[in-house]
Amino acid sequence: MKKFLGVMVVLLLAVSFLAACVEKAPAEFTLSGVTASPSTATVNDTVTISALVTNVGEQSGDCDVSLTIDGYTDSESVTLAGGESTGVSFSYAATTEGSYDVTVSTPDDSETRTLTVTEEAPPPPLGAPVWSAGDNWVYTCSYENPEGTPKFEDVELSVTVVGEVAAGEEEGVNEASYHLSAVFVPEATRDSTHPPVPAMTLHVGVADVFNSVANIQFLKQSSSIEELPGLPAGVMWAYAPGLSFPSNVGDTWDFTKHTLAGGGLVDETVNRQGKVLEIVDITVPAGTFSCYHIVEYDPATPDTYTFEHWFNVTVVKSDVKMIDRDTWDGAETRVLVSYPQ
Repeated sequence: MKKFLGVMVVLLLAVSFLAACVEKAPAEFTLSGVTASPSTATVNDTVTISALVTNVGEQSGDCDVSLTIDGYTDSESVTLAGGESTGVSFSYAATTEGSYDVTVSTPDDSETRTLTVTEEAPPPPLGAPVWSAGDNWVYTCSYENPEGTPKFEDVELSVTVVGEVAAGEEEGVNEASYHLSAVFVPEATRDSTHPPVPAMTLHVGVADVFNSVANIQFLKQSSSIEELPGLPAGVMWAYAPGLSFPSNVGDTWDFTKHTLAGGGLVDETVNRQGKVLEIVDITVPAGTFSCYHIVEYDPATPDTYTFEHWFNVTVVKSDVKMIDRDTWDGAETRVLVSYPQ
C-alpha cells in the first residue's frame, strides 16, 4: 500500500510539473468598433477617432495603438491582462478639405475608416441684402381653401423692384423702402377672409409692395380687388423698435398687421410675432438654396403659423418659398421659378 501511495505522489508531481511547463498563449491585440466622429466634417472641425482594443491572448502585455491619417500619426500605449479590453481615442484637427483614410492599428490588427472634410461654411452675412431697380423674381402660386383641397393653381407672380422710396415719400411708410410691383398672370383668385365681408371670390391682378431697405420686411401692400368698393385694399405693418435683419436662429420680433379694404368695410389690426425658426436647405423649381425659415404667428398661439417664408440671403436675396395663411380664407403657397442673376 505504501508503495502504491508513493507511486501516486510521484505521478501527481509529474503532472503538476508538466502543467507548469505549458506556456500560456502570448498577448495578442485586436481592434473593434473603430469610428470617426463626425465622419463628415468641415475645415477646422475636431474629429474624434475611437476604438476598442482587446487582448485575446492569455498573457498580459503592452501595446502601442497607432493612428494614421494622410501622413499624420499619433499613438497611445495600453497594458492589458489576457482577455481584457479598453477603449482608446484620438483627436484630429481637420485643416484641409478632402477624403482621407483613417487607420487605427496594433502590431496584430488594423482597421480603416473614411473621413470626408468639406470647405468651412461661411458665416451668415451681416445686414440685409441689397436690391436694385429691375431685379425680378418669378413665383408659381397655388391656393387651397380652408378644407385643404386645391382651388386655384398655376398662377404666375412676377415681382419687380421699381426703385427706392425715401422715408415719408409713400403714405404710411416711415422708413426708406424698396417699391416693388407684383403682377399675377392670370389674376390671383382667392376667398375673402375678414368679416364682415361676406364669403366671396376675390380677384387680384396687381399689387404695389413696399419693403424696408434695412431689413427687407413688409411695410405696406396695396392691392386692387375687383369685388370690393373703395379700392385699393391695403395692409400696413408696424414693427417694434430695434428690429434688425434676422440672422440667428431663435431671433424674435413683435409687430402689428393692419388691414383696410372695402372703403372701411374691413379695418382690422392684429398682433403678430416673427421668429427665425431654423436654417435649412430647400429645393424649388429655381434650385436648392440654404434659407432662413422665418415664421409668423399670433403670440397667443405660437405653434400655429399664420405666415412662413424661406429667405436666401446670398444668391436669391429674397424669398424662395412662402405660405400665407393670414391674408385669405385659405392658404396661398408661392415657390420660386427664377431670380436676378
